[in-house]
Amino acid sequence: MYCRYQKMGIRGLNTFIKWRIPSARTSPNWSKYRGTTWGIDCSCILYRARAANLSPTTVLASLLVRLRQAGIRAICIFDGRPPAAKSETIESRRVIRQAAQKEMEEIRADINERDLTISEKVAMETRHAVLQNKAPVISGADKDDVKNLLYGAGVQFITAYGEADDVLAYLCRTGEVQAVVSTDMDMLARGVPLLVIPDTNDTSVLTVIRLADILSGLGLTQIQFVEACMLMGSDYSCKGWQPMDPRVAIPAACTGVNWDEIDPTGVMKQGRDMLMGTDITWNDIVSEKQRAKWSQGAPPVEPANLAALVATHKWPASWSAILGSLGT
Repeated sequence: MYCRYQKMGIRGLNTFIKWRIPSARTSPNWSKYRGTTWGIDCSCILYRARAANLSPTTVLASLLVRLRQAGIRAICIFDGRPPAAKSETIESRRVIRQAAQKEMEEIRADINERDLTISEKVAMETRHAVLQNKAPVISGADKDDVKNLLYGAGVQFITAYGEADDVLAYLCRTGEVQAVVSTDMDMLARGVPLLVIPDTNDTSVLTVIRLADILSGLGLTQIQFVEACMLMGSDYSCKGWQPMDPRVAIPAACTGVNWDEIDPTGVMKQGRDMLMGTDITWNDIVSEKQRAKWSQGAPPVEPANLAALVATHKWPASWSAILGSLGT
């Protein structure tokens, strides 16, 4: 069977955890995390904000404020070039996004130029919101604004060579990062000990999932959990793969998976190894330029730029001082 990768996260995992191990999902106990370092999957936070018609910079700033107040050091990792293995998925998304953008432009033109009834205008606005959620776009101006925030607040950040997931998982494996803020359940399969999921688009509500609780609750080792995730359907399961229900995938992983028999092409086994981070080095996932940037550490805080951002975005005045603190 010839396989190509498709993007679908860990299908059914989040819902299954809510049902089977509800105690693994908790609200943050901020006092426990003082002095730790959290990695932020920045691209997913920004796109989710834009999809909800929120300011990406404001959403990220509010998250950084909460972490600084809790004494948590934040680092931000951005996605780089999508891996070649996902080119088909990326192209499919591009086509969908372009079509959505074209329709949104037409809707906006109709709203501005046509004499519409109230019901027609409401219907068009609703459709525009649906399309924006389906195909959010982060503009160059958005990116510049976010970078001004990170430089102003002295937050260390780099862009991954490929996906931010690879870098965040690597930093967790080396102990430099103790938790990851992301909407991607793949992070648990990648071995992130503490996954912090924004339950709202503005990140005002967060849920913490402990990997150790999942493994103990399901009676799995880490590699068995990764294999179960592959069977459920992950970013690295092949396109022709029929995802298994978690109630089937988990027992199958417990008894052992013969990947050579399931997929003679080796794609599934390769996907498992990628999630495990097998043989992945720092040089594989971060370019030379970004490695040099990382070695310099966090940039110095820029109080004047912070004050300008607070004024421009009409943030609470207290954010200047909070974002200007070291947080640890």
